[in-house]
Amino acid sequence: MKKYYKSKFLSNIIIFCSASIATFSIPPFSFFFLIFVLGFGIYLITLRSSLKQTFIAGWFLGFGWFAFGLYWIGSAFMVADTYHKVMMPLAIVILPSVLAIFWGLACVFAKLLTKKNQSSLFLIIVFLTLFEYLRAKLFTGFPWLMPSIILSSNEYLIQIFAFVGSFTANLFVFSFSILPFVLISNFKSKYIIFGLLSIPITILLFSSFFRFYNKDIEKTNNNLITLVQPNIEQKNKWNLEKRKANLNKLTQLSLQNVNEYKGINRIIIWPETSFEGSIPNEMKLLSEISKRILTDQKAILVVGLLRVDTNKLFNSLVFLNSKGNIIHQYDKIHLVPFGEYIPFRGKFTTIANFLSLKDFSSGNIKSNFTLKGLGNILTLICYEILFTEEVISRLSKNTNLLINITNDAWFGKTIGPYQHLALAKIKAVELGIPLARVANTGISALISPYGEEITKIPLYESGVRTAKLTLPLKNTIYRRYGEIIFIVSILFLIFINIIYNIKIGRELKNEK
Repeated sequence: MKKYYKSKFLSNIIIFCSASIATFSIPPFSFFFLIFVLGFGIYLITLRSSLKQTFIAGWFLGFGWFAFGLYWIGSAFMVADTYHKVMMPLAIVILPSVLAIFWGLACVFAKLLTKKNQSSLFLIIVFLTLFEYLRAKLFTGFPWLMPSIILSSNEYLIQIFAFVGSFTANLFVFSFSILPFVLISNFKSKYIIFGLLSIPITILLFSSFFRFYNKDIEKTNNNLITLVQPNIEQKNKWNLEKRKANLNKLTQLSLQNVNEYKGINRIIIWPETSFEGSIPNEMKLLSEISKRILTDQKAILVVGLLRVDTNKLFNSLVFLNSKGNIIHQYDKIHLVPFGEYIPFRGKFTTIANFLSLKDFSSGNIKSNFTLKGLGNILTLICYEILFTEEVISRLSKNTNLLINITNDAWFGKTIGPYQHLALAKIKAVELGIPLARVANTGISALISPYGEEITKIPLYESGVRTAKLTLPLKNTIYRRYGEIIFIVSILFLIFINIIYNIKIGRELKNEK
């Protein structure tokens, strides 16, 4: 390995390839064993001597991970007239390049605080975890494609999120990935490092298996959730000539087996921006649709729609009753940068004009909605499912259901919708609350508090699914303590490293 590593360019390519290959460990591929390929790349970084080379190596690791894992974002620039092909580099090159800086800086900080390679390896995974946290928080945050998503594909491993949450789970993934390379290394303290890493890994694995095998029988009640997935391509979604056909499709799907559910509390859910139109302009139409579909007073219709208020534009959803009245309204709070608004618009005027993008406004109503017989419901639109702390801040003690509507048609038949579903499953496990996810083109699913897909509509299939609502769990350890677990874990590991470096320093002094 040292022979090949003498070439900095070649070694950077190897590191880039290791991270690229490792992305096949995440959904929909879910080849879990490829996690060790990522660990190989991390191990190679410890062989760098200078801070500059360490940063470059870390950057190549991050660029490989984000370039291959997020390439699908470029699909959005190929769909509608408001986006242009020439902007694709923003998604497939510039965005991964920027995100990779976080990994490069993490490796530099690890190098600054270490005296030997074995300590560097230990600290790299600590700082990679810390900088993934910063990535999720800074500049409105972008917590997509954190390494912990690897755990979502396994019914046992996904339970880890109930104990430690996504950020600390990143530490688990990084630690697990480097274990083989600790053992085969020539580090003097490799067994100590292996023990420090393997003990918490073993505890978490045991706890996760125990949680799943000893789970409460998932109790349901008579409340029903109906998922409606129309499978309308994005290019047809805003086509006025196809508006009537799109509405008919949504309506007909919603009317399937309607007589079987009379007298039962039921929520029928349509996806984000269900059809072309906005509130209040479509109030008459919404009233007619809800009266036609909701033949029972116990049924409720949830519709994703744009909302216009004076000069402001909102990405919203509304709850409609059988009388055609809006009984609850929610405006999306956490907007997508460069998708729903241009951050620092004054400095990005050229981009804003080129995209012809009008900024959405952020909602300010964070309250949930309580339905008689169905309890408290928390609503999230698309991207908002990523931000756990924001979700927790909106939870009430008796929240029984999370509703997440989205429109993943922007990303076509790529890996993006699969990743989005995985993030929704993680959220259900973290909080111990069932989640109803409804997407325009898929993947729609009703997810249990254990991350199981109770029912699902596959990608690019139109359909409707109805299932009983699973009862939420009383609580999870992560929901109770939140990011305190993450902070304590990071501080503890840094403390151990400080003690270790003091020991190394004394040994070096004695050698002199």
